[in-house]
Amino acid sequence: MKLILFLTGRLIVIAFALLVALLAGSLFIGFGLAAGMFPELMTADGSTVFADPEIERSVLAAISFLFGIMASFQVAGLMVLPVTIAIAVTEMMRWRSLAVQLVIGGLCALFVMFSVLDLPTGQLPSNGTVIVSLAAGFVATFFYWLIAGRNAGEWLSALDQEDADREG
Repeated sequence: MKLILFLTGRLIVIAFALLVALLAGSLFIGFGLAAGMFPELMTADGSTVFADPEIERSVLAAISFLFGIMASFQVAGLMVLPVTIAIAVTEMMRWRSLAVQLVIGGLCALFVMFSVLDLPTGQLPSNGTVIVSLAAGFVATFFYWLIAGRNAGEWLSALDQEDADREG
């Protein structure tokens, strides 16, 4: 019974961590899209359409947030399978290390990037696409790790404890 309670609590924490990670990664992608679509907002030499740099930052933030919210729905649908497998593996193996989780998150991001891009046979994506995909995966994984990843597999300690109680 204790195991079921721990597992239920863990699934709630994982779901919340995934929502936060998805939003963080999508906002990162949204910032990249906004910066690429509106490069005049990113110039530091003062030759922008806005006279006040504060207005320029707030416009970029608003555009980034809107792109990020829209991207989060797309990213959520694409990441379901690889992220579910990655979370199951890290939970069962009790991998709590940030480095391990970042590598797995980067692999998930690369998998999704290559599955979405419709590239001709033998052609690779541009370096910028790979870098942004990896960075978005790292950002999302870091936020997931902060909430749920650093306690991966902890709920399995209830199973170990039940086995010890039965033997003793």
